[in-house]
Amino acid sequence: MNIIKLDYTDRAISTTREAWFNATEIAAMFGKQPYEWLRLPETERYIQALCKREAEKQADSNTGKSRITKSRFIKAKRGNAGGTWLHPKLAIAFARWCDVDFAVWCDEQITELLTEQPHWKEGRKAASVGYAVMSEILQATRQAEGKATQSYHYSNEAKMINAALTGRHQPLDREALSAAQIRLIARLEARNAAMIARGISYTERKAVIHDMARQNGGGQAITARQRGLTRFNSQ
Repeated sequence: MNIIKLDYTDRAISTTREAWFNATEIAAMFGKQPYEWLRLPETERYIQALCKREAEKQADSNTGKSRITKSRFIKAKRGNAGGTWLHPKLAIAFARWCDVDFAVWCDEQITELLTEQPHWKEGRKAASVGYAVMSEILQATRQAEGKATQSYHYSNEAKMINAALTGRHQPLDREALSAAQIRLIARLEARNAAMIARGISYTERKAVIHDMARQNGGGQAITARQRGLTRFNSQ
């Protein structure tokens, strides 16, 4: 489970890109516990109706059949960010029980996460390919110059890209980036790879990459998101 953090009134909320939310964490913010909501008769009826509807949809599709139970919508996680996790189809009803203002905010986040997800996946794939190509070109170029390529040579290139995006020359958890940020990384990798192949020095490449990032909204910490959404490093 790749966990990212959303900011709600300066408090970190754990979620996933598929918009599952940590109900234990959320309930604690309002002096409550998830089991209190889960045992309510109206909650039980809602979950039963949700399971029934999902079973009907499955029957109408060409996919294989499996028994739909509440475990499809409620999961328990141990360790870091452990607790009860709720599917987005339950998150709003649960959030409304916690606090009406939080429910409005939660609805907005779920919409954004689910809308962004396919674009993020596409960008993540492009960035992975971009890094592989950049690494291959780096190795081939250094080999042509009679130089060995060590692991730190690859990491230095990645950190240079990260610094252009976030302002910090250090490893970066790409799972925590927005779709726009991950697409920018792919573009920076492509530009850097082209310059490596042309024999441009690291210092010159760094200046170009940082300038390109600034022109495209980079150079800020990854916690800065458009539309007031703050993302923290994933756990």
